[in-house]
Amino acid sequence: MAKIVFGVGTSHSPLLAMKPDQWPLRAEDDKKNPKHFYRGKTYTYDELVALRKDENLRAQVAPQVMRDRDFRNQSHLNFLGEKIKEANLDLLVIFGDDQHEILLPDNSPAFMIYTGADIPFMPTSQERLDAMTPAIRLADWARHPEKPMTLKGDPDLARHIVRSVIKEDFDVAVSEKILPKPGAEDGVGHAYGFYYHRLLNDLKDVPHMKTLPIFINCFFPPNQPTVKRVIEFGRAVGRAIRSWDKNMRVGIAASGGFSHFVIDEELDARLMEAVKTRDLLTLTSEPESSYQSGTSEIKNWIATMAALEGTGLEFDLIDYIPCYRSEAGTGNAMAFALWK
Repeated sequence: MAKIVFGVGTSHSPLLAMKPDQWPLRAEDDKKNPKHFYRGKTYTYDELVALRKDENLRAQVAPQVMRDRDFRNQSHLNFLGEKIKEANLDLLVIFGDDQHEILLPDNSPAFMIYTGADIPFMPTSQERLDAMTPAIRLADWARHPEKPMTLKGDPDLARHIVRSVIKEDFDVAVSEKILPKPGAEDGVGHAYGFYYHRLLNDLKDVPHMKTLPIFINCFFPPNQPTVKRVIEFGRAVGRAIRSWDKNMRVGIAASGGFSHFVIDEELDARLMEAVKTRDLLTLTSEPESSYQSGTSEIKNWIATMAALEGTGLEFDLIDYIPCYRSEAGTGNAMAFALWK
């Protein structure tokens, strides 16, 4: 039988692929955003500055502070990449989200499982590069390969998972190909590409390992699945993997999070502890208004936590690093963890 032997979670923020003295470039993007989600409401950049003026956030964006945090970030990414390699996995399942990369507004399923034998992993198209802000363009290197690649999927297990979750009343979407489409990428998006390229060097050191992308629409209304539904889905995926009649070593990965694009350390501490202790009441009692914008990617961690139930693996937080980039409190709270 297949056995889940490993779990991992990491943020995939552009700040992880930029030099710390470039982080303020993302703050310039923040100033142009009229709708920052924070504690159930939305604010302009200037409104956030006024709201959080007593937190002394200017000290959080001192150059040395950002350099120190970047050093920790890069060390943890290297560490997690090595741990994935050491796990000697046959397959890595990645819970992630698509941000209008291959799933555009014409079709955005709540859950989708990729069932193809080949996973296209492509450089970013020039069209999309031209549409990026300078800061995002600087960070793109960490999410995409330098030349077109095809990675290995596992269609047999993927279809088994689909059949299993359908029996548990999940009307899950499937995709076995990524077709060329105007305005879209030709390969999987950044939530998966960050693992493939930044952590695993395009899988060159683990050429035998297959991967299975599972998409959760945590980002875009109106069909974002609730935390309760995400927990149920993660559990169903975990049960399906463990029922697969083939000897395999399987890892589960969470991509994204924690709070962003406005950092909320109190929210992160509350939800991180709940993920660690499997405190489902705290996770489901948190208003859905907290799981918005980039902070919604915490749902990928919750799905991973749920898929790992019954494995005996326990959560180990490697580090939590709130990487502020402005006095408005914008930035990305980075999290790095293993289940072992």
